[in-house]
This record gives sequence, C-alpha cells and structure tokens, in this order.
Amino acid sequence: MDTSPSANYKGYDIYPLIYTYHATREWYERRPDRTYSASVVICKEGQDPASDQVRLFPMLSNQWDSLGGARRAAVQAGEDIIDGFVPGQSITGL
Repeated sequence: MDTSPSANYKGYDIYPLIYTYHATREWYERRPDRTYSASVVICKEGQDPASDQVRLFPMLSNQWDSLGGARRAAVQAGEDIIDGFVPGQSITGL
C-alpha cells in the first residue's frame, strides 16, 4: 500500500487498494485480458495507514477493466462512505 493517500476528504485520508480479479470460469468461456477489484482504506488525516485506527471497506460487487477506473471508483466510494451515502458502511469510531 502507498504511504501517501490518493485523496484527502473532510479530514480523512483515502487509500485505494486495487487487486487483479480472476473470476472462476469454464475453459470455453471468454476471459477478459485484465479485470480489477478494489477496496478502500480510510483513516484520519495524517494518521499512519498501518495503525489500528483504520477501516477497510471491500467493494465486492464491482470489477473494472482498467486500473485507473478501479482507483477512481475506490476514491469515490471512500468519499461516499465518509458522507454516509453507503448503507451499512460507517467510519464512526475512527
């Protein structure tokens, strides 16, 4: 994980984590060249992202065809979580 955040938003640092996604498929199914999934780490601004006071939010329902698209979606998801727009996801207690 990067040691500098990709975004700062309302007093929080946002760190997108991007993974290569390998879907389970049958041998005859077409496979995309690369697909990515993402998670987002949120912590208070200036805090070490390796500390105990961070939250990790996986984005399990989506996959992206580009690394940049996955990164932008993770940052947007982090902002939405901070704003309270994502049901069941909260940063309370940070």
